[in-house]
Formats: sequence, C-alpha cells, structure tokens
Amino acid sequence: MKVAHGSQMTFGQVSGHRSGGIDFKRLIQGSPGSKDNFELSLVRTAADYYTPRHRHNFDQVRFCLEGAMNYAPGRNLEAGAVGYFPEGTFYGPQQDTATSISLVLQMGGAAGYGFMSYDQLNAGYQQLCDYGNFDHGVFSRTTPEGRTIRKDSYEAVWEHVMHREVEYPAPRFEEPVVMFPPSFNWVPAGGGFEMKRLGAFGERGLELSFIRGPRGARHTVRSVSAPELMFVTQGAMRASSCDETIDAQCAFRVDAADMGTSFEMIEDTEMFVIRLPAFSAA
Repeated sequence: MKVAHGSQMTFGQVSGHRSGGIDFKRLIQGSPGSKDNFELSLVRTAADYYTPRHRHNFDQVRFCLEGAMNYAPGRNLEAGAVGYFPEGTFYGPQQDTATSISLVLQMGGAAGYGFMSYDQLNAGYQQLCDYGNFDHGVFSRTTPEGRTIRKDSYEAVWEHVMHREVEYPAPRFEEPVVMFPPSFNWVPAGGGFEMKRLGAFGERGLELSFIRGPRGARHTVRSVSAPELMFVTQGAMRASSCDETIDAQCAFRVDAADMGTSFEMIEDTEMFVIRLPAFSAA
C-alpha cells in the first residue's frame, strides 16, 4: 500500500492553461488511458485564480480544507464543505478573491469517457503554446485564413491530445452538489468506528463519507467491493502493510490487493473516504 504524505510535499504547477495562481501536491494517480483513471491532489488557489463558465467530461470532488474556493458568482466552497461537480454540468465562472487549499479528486465519470492525466494535460498545453495563446482560461489561435478561433482552454488541450472533438455526457444535475459534513450525524460502523455518509452518486457506485476511530481501535480489511481513497484529516494510525505512520494530510488507496491489511489507530483519527466508481471493463 502506497502512502502519500501531503504534509511533506511541496506545491507545484501542473499546467498553465487556466488563469491566475493554482498549484498542486499530486498525491495519488490512477491508470492513464483507463475509464477509471483519476488524480487526487491537494490544490492551492490564489486570489486571482479564474476560469470561465465551463463543464467537464469527467467527475470532480472537492473538499475545502482552508479558506474558500469560489465556483460560481456568489457561490463559494467554504472550509469544511464538500462539493460534487458532476460530468456534463456547467459551473462558473470561477473568480477567486481569497486563497484556499482543497483536496481535489478528478476521475472518469459514470458515462465512461475517462480522465486525461495531468501529464497529458501539461504536454498538450505546452504544445498548444506554439500555435496560439491562453488568456483567462480561453485558448485562441488564428487560422491561415486569418480567422480567430476561441475555445475553453481545457477543451482545446483535450482535443489536441486526443485528436478528436470532445464529447460531453448529458447533465444529470443542474449544478454542483455542495454538502456540509458538520450537519451530518455520526452512526456506528462497528469496532468502535463511526461513519458519516454524505452521499452516493450514479450507477458506478461513487460514494463520499467520513470515518473516525478512537485511539486503540483496530480494523482489518476483509473485503473490498470497490477501490477507496482515504485522506486523513486528523490523528494518526499504523498499517500492517507499511512501516510508515499515517497521519494528517496523508492519502492512500485501499483495493483488493490490500485484503488482510490491518490498521491500528494510535490517536483519535478521522478520514475523508471516497469510494471510486467501478467499471466492469475499465
């Protein structure tokens, strides 16, 4: 089991296709080219970060840890809130006026269009810089005939990388779904652990929840119906499959290969849990 220690990582740029300051700590990645590819990151946005109104052909989950991240005029994801940004659903324009740090998961959605990796995104951005300009989240270029073409910057990069026109699934939600975890109740989950179930989305089984356990509580992975991503918000624990202490800002993935792994809470510990969507032919 691989553990990413977010507190020991430094923020860095992924791509310059958007406008303003945005930096990433890349925690865990999936398998590029697969329907269930994903990228889990800690994302820091500056007060000048901007994107035009747009939509994605993938799903996104945001958990704001510090500050407030704007996602539409008059709409902010405040610290402690969780947002589900579904594939095909428009949001924005996003105009930040303060800094924020959020846990961000971008992943292939239920429609099965997959997710372009950050490495592909950056490579495509660098290549397109030779053909046109990126400004305020829009890519523009001039054709040999003198005609100016403008397109959302992510969409332009995606089409350049994939060599085809982007397709978007029909929206299932009118707007992003914002959840306020403090308003949810903890329920017993066995072995001294408790859970907050925020919601489940779509037929592929995406689920969002929190789990906590007191110092001394133990859990052994007996079955895994779908891979899960764990992000420690507070506390510390040990896993039998690694020698590292897993503490605040650590992220790790639990899948079928981790069956039999045992966890011991060495402090009162709380985690944000994302059960990934499952594809039979990912």
